[in-house]
Amino acid sequence: MRTILTGLALAVAITGGAARAQVIDDPQANVVDALVVSAKLPGPAWWRVSDGDTTIYVLGVPSALPKGMAWDRSVLERRLDGASVLLTPPVWQAGLTDIPAMLRLRGSLKDDGAWAGRAPTLAARTQRAWTAVDPKNAGEWRKWKPAFVALQLNNKANGEAQPKVSEPDRTIGDLARKRRVKSRPAAVHKAMPMLKALVREHSEEAGLTCLSETLDATEAGPAPIRAAADAWAKGRVKDALAGPRSAERCELLMPGVADLKRQLVDDEVQALTDLLKTPGHAVAYFPLRALVAENGVLDKLQARGITVRTPAEG
Repeated sequence: MRTILTGLALAVAITGGAARAQVIDDPQANVVDALVVSAKLPGPAWWRVSDGDTTIYVLGVPSALPKGMAWDRSVLERRLDGASVLLTPPVWQAGLTDIPAMLRLRGSLKDDGAWAGRAPTLAARTQRAWTAVDPKNAGEWRKWKPAFVALQLNNKANGEAQPKVSEPDRTIGDLARKRRVKSRPAAVHKAMPMLKALVREHSEEAGLTCLSETLDATEAGPAPIRAAADAWAKGRVKDALAGPRSAERCELLMPGVADLKRQLVDDEVQALTDLLKTPGHAVAYFPLRALVAENGVLDKLQARGITVRTPAEG
């Protein structure tokens, strides 16, 4: 569910306002160096949030993992034993009544290809990248708006190496169920209000910038993604954070997404604060960058006087 904003942002690449220079409001661009440390224990990095009688073990996770990637789960399994709850990231929900509106959006994704003439250099890069991964349909990209081209190109370029957005969430959830630990999200939000906001406001320039970001990542190939995932699996936080952020930056080009990301951090901070009222221990996992960013989850908890221990402390 962490990537639903990416899906929404790219899926509704519909005509918007006049083209303008795009400045990305990135609330998680900077991190707190004191929190970005390598793990002492095997596997991914954990932080500990605690008060007098409660400890919450918090795992930072990537947005996706390469297919079939193994990682050491021993610390997770041990900490799930006897946990009161597994706290997960906020979720986005769409009801059955929202499906017709979503289906109607597909027609709006079509384009006459005129944008390629307004951005010839970007169009040439797109043609090369698309031909490399789908030579039988080398001109297909011209039928779509730039942001949707970016989404399709990202999927095609990575192929079998495409990171699975269901991981590591699915594995964490499965292990919790085996140990009879109930899961609950930090918050629940309705998807359609954000979807409607994205439909109402954005520019072609945003789509072109998103496409440029995606091309940068696809031209670099899957190696940087795999390197960051491997670093995450081994608890090397700094290297894990160095992975490509093109999808996330595409999200941030869309109206309201930066403020929404700030809201999600506040949701997670409040959920952890509330959970500290329950004696014992619990487990939580949230996006890695959101945890260690300036004004991120752990930074805000520390500002409230709550004790936060780093992965270097075990």
